[in-house]
Amino acid sequence: MSKRVGRREFVGDAIKMALAAGLAPDAVQAAGRAGGPRLPPAERRRLRAAVDTIIPAEGRMPAASTVGGVAYLEGLAARDAAFRTLLVDGLRALDARSREVRRRGFADSTAAQQAESMAHLEAAGAPAGFVAALRDAVYEAYYSNREVWKRIGYRFRSGPRRTAPLEPFDPQRVARVRGMGRLYRETS
Repeated sequence: MSKRVGRREFVGDAIKMALAAGLAPDAVQAAGRAGGPRLPPAERRRLRAAVDTIIPAEGRMPAASTVGGVAYLEGLAARDAAFRTLLVDGLRALDARSREVRRRGFADSTAAQQAESMAHLEAAGAPAGFVAALRDAVYEAYYSNREVWKRIGYRFRSGPRRTAPLEPFDPQRVARVRGMGRLYRETS
């Protein structure tokens, strides 16, 4: 498994990727406010529980649903039919994990049961790619939210420039890679 990435590093990388893709943070947040059909109430409750299973409230950090994660995912689902189908199918599959979860429903299960259901669904891989797609969309919604930025101390725009402030280049960060041998082979 790869190394754990801290929130600050993740946010920096996520913002750089969003800018490279032409998405300003305001545009990323606008995806959550996009018009379109909302999910039915049962799916919306499961989505809120799944979003909070991925990023629960902890300490001074809010849960993903309290900073617009559900609205953001509904906005994505409204614009992308394939994502909507994957999302609805995956949310319905969450209820089928165990007898207790089936009886109570995913949204009304304990946090431990919800985490177990998500892990089981990820391991089973059905519907294909649901947990990975949900996780990525939740991270995008959460870490592009200005309220989250404030809480982790991330500054994006300051002053008249509309770009992220660049940190001074530290050659020690690439020294290990420069000292490595080739990680590829030559071809003709």
